[in-house]
Amino acid sequence: MKEDIQRVVLESVENIGKKINLSDLPVEVEVGIPKRKEFGDFSINTAMILAKKMGENPRKVAELIIENLPPESERLFKKVDIAGAGFINFFVRENAIVDKLAEVERLGESYGASNLGGGKKVLLEFVSANPTGFLHIGHARNAVVGDVVSNILSASGYDVTKEFYINDAGRQMDLLGESVYARYRELFGIDAGVPEGGYKGDYVKEIAAAIMAEKGDALIPSDKFAESVAYCREYAEKTLLDSIKTDLAEAGIRFDEWYSERKEIHGLSSSGGPKRLNEIKERLREKGALEEREGALWFAATRYGDSQDWVMIKSDGSPTYFLADIAYHADKYQRGFGGIINVWGADHHGHVSRLRAALRALGYDDSAFSVILIQFVRLMRNGVEVAMSKRSGSYVTMRDVLTEVGPDVMRFFLLMRSSESHLDFDLELAQKESSENPVFYIQYAYARIASIFRKADGEDLSASDEALGLLTEPDEIDLIKKLLLYPEVVADSAETLAPHKVAYFLQELAADFHSYYNKHRVVDDDRALSGARLYLIKSVRTVLSNGLGLLGISAPDRM
Repeated sequence: MKEDIQRVVLESVENIGKKINLSDLPVEVEVGIPKRKEFGDFSINTAMILAKKMGENPRKVAELIIENLPPESERLFKKVDIAGAGFINFFVRENAIVDKLAEVERLGESYGASNLGGGKKVLLEFVSANPTGFLHIGHARNAVVGDVVSNILSASGYDVTKEFYINDAGRQMDLLGESVYARYRELFGIDAGVPEGGYKGDYVKEIAAAIMAEKGDALIPSDKFAESVAYCREYAEKTLLDSIKTDLAEAGIRFDEWYSERKEIHGLSSSGGPKRLNEIKERLREKGALEEREGALWFAATRYGDSQDWVMIKSDGSPTYFLADIAYHADKYQRGFGGIINVWGADHHGHVSRLRAALRALGYDDSAFSVILIQFVRLMRNGVEVAMSKRSGSYVTMRDVLTEVGPDVMRFFLLMRSSESHLDFDLELAQKESSENPVFYIQYAYARIASIFRKADGEDLSASDEALGLLTEPDEIDLIKKLLLYPEVVADSAETLAPHKVAYFLQELAADFHSYYNKHRVVDDDRALSGARLYLIKSVRTVLSNGLGLLGISAPDRM
């Protein structure tokens, strides 16, 4: 309907321009939905924009727009009036709204999809956890948001690659190897002690026991200390990365690429130095973006829009993590991606501006770079925060939550608020099979429609568009209006990288359907009316299925 309004208003403006010999009138028509029903179904402020160009009173321009609407408008609108300083309100004819159901039926699984992205290549990097432990509930929110953003962008015409950046370099990986080796030695009665800052969860002991079962006491000799620690590190990293992949797969999340920091960024060149790090350092030096101070090498970020400068190479000659991150993001551009999206924890907020400054310094278009920041999650049970998992030693794991509530519930609950908002995950609510649980509520709407169609089949009734004119109840018109908003919701979610908007929409659609069902019989003695109502709820089923599909949540026929 918005497209229809844009089309007829643009035709009207063109007609006005011809009459007053002013061909360069602004042509953008923004269609909104009034907050109150008495102001119509849609409204535009085009008259106020035109008035400035024409030097006329906005209400006078609004009258001109209405007078010059094409004849098609009579079929679309039962009333068009002017409100306030020059807003034009459109009251759409019910039959014009009902006729739009044919579009939902025609497009089916493609309804809501678009070519908004025009095939633009986008690299979406998310989760990217250190393989030093299990994924926790914060990682889970990051994972679900990233996965659903990918689905929405793909449905909107973008060519999306999902990438997991494996932080498998640096001191934290060394500590993992040392921690596992200490636990391994303990199994042979050697009190080694976990190193300061090391990992102490039960999983470290489990990995050590697995190494013992495989290698026996072969790693004990003191002359093999460095070699043994390296083995424990590699074994633990593979074990934990496999665990991460398993947990993500169980949540319905799979990546196209697994990018190893150690191999791709810290990999050695033929001369023995870290190739990518040296390349980026030299490129920044050539750009005049580096300065030597106090024995260290600094990136002059303030020259490129950041609030302070940053150390790149410490006084001991070791690179900071920042240099590796610049090298990684430069590689993203070099791989030909036109859009680079990262999903990061909110604690990385300060890192966004300095990385953006580095991209500018290297000559990259930083407008192609965007970051979704994920706020923290608290797991709650009976109003009390669930603090930790015995196995991990310090946090609740993603696997714990998946085991308790399942992937559908976990995914939806992690999408129930904007990524920028803190989220309380209510485990008690998540396990309820009632209308209080939003996942159950939406899935039950879908299952209820399936049940209605099973009943209709038993009475030899089917969906039909032959008598759609019988759909005149206000609840029916409102339900159709809601369905017609779905493509706009998907497009808006893609443009703003906000997957919670689809979740909100599905809750509203389910509520509208349940309300309609409770007031009106779908399968009725009037076979023509039944056919029309079945056609309507078939469209509801399509949109529920498409929306749940974007969220990676199942649409069950029975509950």
